[in-house]
Amino acid sequence: MKLLSPHRHRPSSQIEAPGAGKQSDLPILVPNLKRRGESAIATMATPPPTKRLCGRLLLDLPDDLIPEILLRLPPHDPGRLVRCSAVCKPWRRFLTDPAFLRRYRAFHRVPPMLGFLFRLEIADSRFLARFVRTTSFRPRTLDHAGCYVRDSRHGRILFSNLTAEENDYDLFVWSPVTGERWGLYMPSVFNEWNVAVLCAAAAREGGCDCDHLNCHGGPFLVAFMDTDEDGMTYARVYYSETGAWSDATYAQHPNDLADMDMMDPIALVGNRIYFPAAQSKTIVEYDLGHRKLAFVDPPSAHQGHGILMPAMGGGLGFASVRGSRLYLWSRETGSDRTAAAWTQSRVLELNTLPNRETRVPLNQPTALGFTEILMEEDVTVVGFAEGLGVIFVRTSAGVFAINLESGQVKKMSSRRPDVVIPYMSFYTPGNF
Repeated sequence: MKLLSPHRHRPSSQIEAPGAGKQSDLPILVPNLKRRGESAIATMATPPPTKRLCGRLLLDLPDDLIPEILLRLPPHDPGRLVRCSAVCKPWRRFLTDPAFLRRYRAFHRVPPMLGFLFRLEIADSRFLARFVRTTSFRPRTLDHAGCYVRDSRHGRILFSNLTAEENDYDLFVWSPVTGERWGLYMPSVFNEWNVAVLCAAAAREGGCDCDHLNCHGGPFLVAFMDTDEDGMTYARVYYSETGAWSDATYAQHPNDLADMDMMDPIALVGNRIYFPAAQSKTIVEYDLGHRKLAFVDPPSAHQGHGILMPAMGGGLGFASVRGSRLYLWSRETGSDRTAAAWTQSRVLELNTLPNRETRVPLNQPTALGFTEILMEEDVTVVGFAEGLGVIFVRTSAGVFAINLESGQVKKMSSRRPDVVIPYMSFYTPGNF
C-alpha cells in the first residue's frame, strides 16, 4: 500500500503531528494552504539550532518514508498511534491495515506493559482486583469487585471470582484490549490450588506457530493445579475450544506435602508451567505436551520469599531478596531433568531504593542515590514482566520496577500489594 502525505487530502487546515515540539517525537507540520488563490506557504516555527534536523516539513518527506516513521512509534505509548490515525483517512487506513499491524508487532517483538493488577482491600472486609494504568491505554473496567487476579499471559488476564459480584463463574478470562470475557467453572478442589492462562498454541510440544503478539482473542487454555493433605497433586487443563476440562494427571509429592501458593506468580517456559508450592518449598512442573507432573527443588542457597520467572537467557528463573541484595538464579531444563542445576546468574544491590519518607514520582525513571541499607523484611519480590527484563519489588515506600538491563528504577505504586501481575499487549488502531 502506498501512503500519501496527508496535506494532499486536507489542504485547508494546519495539523500538528502527535509529539510535536519534542526532538524524539518527530515534530512535523502540514503546510497551511491559503485561500482565495494565494500561493501555498509552508509555515513552521523556527526551532532552536540544536533541534533543526527535527523541524522538517512533512511535505519534504517521500511517501515511502512515512510508513517507516509510523513503524517506529513506540508501542508503550499507544496514544501516539491513536493521534496519528486521526491525522487523515489515508493514515487511518494504513494504521489499521492488518499487514502493517503484523509488521509493527514483529518490528517491536515484545508487547509493552499497558498496566498491572493487584488485590486491594477496601471497606467492610471487601476486596477487589484493580487494574493500574501505566500508559494512555484505558480498559473499560479498572476494578473487579470480589475477585483475585491469578495470572496474565498472551494478552489475557485470569481472575477467580470469590463473591459472585462480577459474575456467576468460579473463574473468568478477560481481554482488556477487546473487552471480551470467558467464564468457566473450576473442577473439584482438594485443598490449595493455583491456575494459569495461556494461548492454546503454547501447549504444543517443541514450540508453536503463534508468536503470541496478537492472539488475545483466540483459543486459550487454563491449567489448574491442586493438592490434597496427603501430598497427592493433580493437574487438569481447560480448553476454550471445547469448553471442557481434560482428565486429571496425578503424582505423589516426594515430601508428602505440596500445598500450592495461591498468590505467587506462575512461570511458563516452553510448554511447561511451573507452580510454586509454598509449604513444601518445592516447585511443581506440569508438561502440557506430555501431560506429566514433576517436582523441582528451588535454589538451595536462597532464603526467605522468592518467585519463579523465565530466565533472561532461557530456562527457568528464580528471584529472591536477602538483606539489601536481589539474587537471580537460572536453571536450564534438558531432556534429563534431574541433571539440571541452579546457577546464580546475578546479584543486584538494592540499597539505593528509597524509604517511605522519600518522595518519588510515579511511573518515572529515576536515578536514585539513597544509601540507607534496606533490611530483609522491608524488600520482597512480588512480580516480573516477562520479556521486558523487569522485576517488581515491594518496599515500605511502595512497589518499584527494576529494569535488569539498564538498572533504571520506577516507582509504580505507593501501595504494598503481595503480588503484582503485569498486563502486556499491543494496543493499536486496529483494536478500537
